[in-house]
Amino acid sequence: MWAEERQQQILTLLNSHSRVEADALAARLNVSRETIRRDLKQLEAAGLIRRTHGGALVGPSISEQPFRDRLVARIAEKEAIAAAAVDQVKPGDCCFIDAGSTTSAFAKALASVEGVSVITNSLDVAVALRTSPAANIEVLLLGGSVGREAPATYGVMAIEQAGQLRADLAFISPVGIDPVAGASYFDLAEADMARIMLKHARRRVVLADASKCNVVSRMVICPCSDIDVLISDLADPVPFRQAGVGEVIQARPIQSGQAVSKSRRRS
Repeated sequence: MWAEERQQQILTLLNSHSRVEADALAARLNVSRETIRRDLKQLEAAGLIRRTHGGALVGPSISEQPFRDRLVARIAEKEAIAAAAVDQVKPGDCCFIDAGSTTSAFAKALASVEGVSVITNSLDVAVALRTSPAANIEVLLLGGSVGREAPATYGVMAIEQAGQLRADLAFISPVGIDPVAGASYFDLAEADMARIMLKHARRRVVLADASKCNVVSRMVICPCSDIDVLISDLADPVPFRQAGVGEVIQARPIQSGQAVSKSRRRS
């Protein structure tokens, strides 16, 4: 087993139990205690855990800014990411889209694509797609309880409905994405929704501006190896490609008098 795989399993266990013992990890992963010690040291250096005598605890969680604050932050970067994400969609595709400020920007750009179907829990996404004069898109809004923070539906009803559906693509915008930990959310309901969308989509796309890269929040939903495409304005895509992301697309913000520049990198 590669070090990255062991470390991902350690993080998964910590998300479930909050604390792990080094001896138990060594036995579970069939490696020496010294190997586990090195893994824990590397995870601590990355800011993902806190080592203790004989084991480790969950590291500091990265929380989210209020949704309305996020809507007006890093707008140029999100628009560049949204424009690159539209290139992933062709007429006739069905897409899952979760709730977030970046996916809201994506929905506005997606309105120009003809004959697309969208399944979403985001009220902002649904409104953007249905009110655009250029849109010819079928929108299915998942039912459920409306969240207190983001204008979106969550809970058992929304998850059950999403679980009965299938899509060609899933577009999610997590709180953080890290080469070792993978994609993560702060809110558990948002994490559950993103996880079910990824599970039932043929192709999985993460939209994350550079401020979210190399960041870990409290609920990891998948490793990088489960992500088909990462679209971001990040400067260095190499660690994410090495971690197993199928394709990294670097979306550059629009400069005055220039078009969006997109650099595709394949593993």
